[in-house]
Amino acid sequence: MTTKKEKPALLFVHGFRGNHFGLEEVITKFKDLGYPVYAPDIPPAFNTQSEKLPTLKNFTAEGYATWIADYILDKNLDRPILIGHSMGSIIAAATAEKYPNLINEKIFFLSPISEHTPKFISTIIPLIAFIPNKLISFIVTKYLIGTMGKPHFKQILDTTMLCAKKFTSISDEIKAAKFSVKHAISDFNFTKTCFLLQEGKTG
Repeated sequence: MTTKKEKPALLFVHGFRGNHFGLEEVITKFKDLGYPVYAPDIPPAFNTQSEKLPTLKNFTAEGYATWIADYILDKNLDRPILIGHSMGSIIAAATAEKYPNLINEKIFFLSPISEHTPKFISTIIPLIAFIPNKLISFIVTKYLIGTMGKPHFKQILDTTMLCAKKFTSISDEIKAAKFSVKHAISDFNFTKTCFLLQEGKTG
């Protein structure tokens, strides 16, 4: 008698100004396929779910990697597959470098930050404190959306605004923004089988 092999847990790591709402469609599809799926709201996102989350001590690569590691340990997850979206790709890469034994040999990067953001961006980040939330959502969506996403701009913008309704604080949002423009996934040294998905292509 053979037993059906259990599918590995999937741990989604959302991007800047995101939370689990932005990944609900793909999360639902994986759940329907029988995968155990975890998608915590990671600071500066406000925790909109009932689960208890670790405390993020620093908005740094090490701080975020430790947060993910603590989450994995708290949930008793058996080497989940990390799926990092946008800024979440940086967090996933940092986790793969610092805690390789806690995660699966496969790691997925969705619309990853593969190149460093122009340095001047970091100098204007503090302006976030003075710009209306809706305008920030519009700018972020316009900047990050790919060619294939343009026909769905309104839908993507609505999702972005839904995700960005509430943060732990403006200060935390600024710290996270500075973190996101400081790094790219190429900054981290790890040995995993990586899958990059962007603009409808994989590699």
